Formats: sequence, structure tokens, C-alpha cells
Amino acid sequence: MHISVRWESSYLYSQGVRLLHTELHVVPADGFGQRRLSAELTLTPQAQPQQLSDAFGNEYHHVDFLQEVDRIHLVLDAEVETEQPVGHDEPTPLMRHLFLAPTLRSPFDPAVTELCEGVPADLDPLAAGQAVASLLHERFGFRVGTTDVASTALDLLEVGHGVCQDFTHLMLSALRMRGIPARYVSGYLAPHVGEEAAPASHAWVQVLTPDGWHGFDPANDTRQDGRYVLTAVGRDYDDVPPVRGAFTGSADQQWDTLVRVRSQEQEQQQQ
Repeated sequence: MHISVRWESSYLYSQGVRLLHTELHVVPADGFGQRRLSAELTLTPQAQPQQLSDAFGNEYHHVDFLQEVDRIHLVLDAEVETEQPVGHDEPTPLMRHLFLAPTLRSPFDPAVTELCEGVPADLDPLAAGQAVASLLHERFGFRVGTTDVASTALDLLEVGHGVCQDFTHLMLSALRMRGIPARYVSGYLAPHVGEEAAPASHAWVQVLTPDGWHGFDPANDTRQDGRYVLTAVGRDYDDVPPVRGAFTGSADQQWDTLVRVRSQEQEQQQQ
């Protein structure tokens, strides 16, 4: 499926800041079962992004704004072909260990075991992924504002509502506690043809099976298909936030992000 992505983010500071360093995990990956056709980052003030790679095989961009600034504006325009929903990158023994281990966002806790006690223990990874995704979708509601960017899997258990990031962290806990390697996926989700567009930044889970990585979206109870555009993978959100940065100064900051994701079929239907 041919998908276009436009990601736009603005940051406003209450006073000038210096030495602003920013990392971006927003460009669609070229790999992991998809093919990047084009990608252009436009930065205001003008700066030169440096493309780097991390230990998980992700490409990301590092940007330095060395002069004093009181606002920045970041825009990505990209085109990607989602060729297949299964990733065939084989993890090293270390990566396999990391994708089995608890994290601060996805801890091992008796409450997670209790939640999943109805899921048979002898399911293979693919069946377990489907069962846990369906369970979380049934038990918890999708609601913006009840959790925040610092929330963990246990917060979703406590409040009963959350967003895709929360569903993903809880599913990671459940699968890893069963000895199933699973990784956090950050990216975008295009709506179905004819469907009203919704917030398009997204997170979901990929489960390691004998024939590769299979994606499950517990927030929507769906399997990863051609509508899903991957930007990065990691142990949890903290490995691959869309934007991370630091600056010199004591300013407060406000930010706003807009995302537009469309498939070629949607564009043709609207013409």
C-alpha cells in the first residue's frame, strides 16, 4: 500500500534558549517490511539534520540549533510503500534478551498475571499475541487524557482507560512474562478508505515467531496490515519517542503536533 505522511510539530519557548539538541524518530523506516520512497525534513530555523542509527537498527535524526531561538518548527513529508506486514530481521541473542526483559514502562507484576489468567499458557506466540490483544481491547477503553506520556502499563490497569501507548506497554508486559519476545513499535496508522481521519501517530506490538515479527494492535484489536507505517522499534516508548531534546536555559515550552496520513486509495477517492 502506498501511503503519504505529513508530520508537523511546533515548539514555542517563553524566552530564548540556546544549544537546543533534538532527536527525531519520525521518518518512516526503510526496512522492517516496508520501503521508504521519499522523505524530506524541513526545519525552521534552518539546521542540518544528521542521520544516525541506534542499537535496534532504527535510523533517526539528530538536530542542533546552536543559536538562541524562541521557537522551532519541524515538518516531515514522506512517501512509503508498506510491502508486507511481517518483519524478517532476526534479533541477536542480546536483542532477544532485551525484548524478553521488563522495563519501567512494561514491568512484570502479579496484576498482569491475574489479568491474563484466562489466556491459555500453552498458546504459540502468534495465538498468544492475538489472544492478549483481544483481551486488552475488551477490558480497557480508549480515552485521551486519562494517562500521559509518563504513564506505565500499571497505570492502564488502575484507571481502565488510556491511549495506544498504554495498551502497547501492557501487552508487552503480558507477553514477556510468558517468555514471548515482543517489541514496541512507533509509527503511523492510515485510516481505512472512506473512514474519517483520526489522530494518526500510533504505537503497537510486534511478536517474534519462528517466521518473523508479527504486529498486533491492542488498542484496535487488529493485526498489523498495510495501513501501518513503522518509524522505529524498541523495548518501550522510552527507546523511540518521536521527539526528544534538551536545551540550555530556564524557559517554559509549549508544543503542538499535527499528523496527516493518507493511502493512495484515499487520495484517489477524494479527487
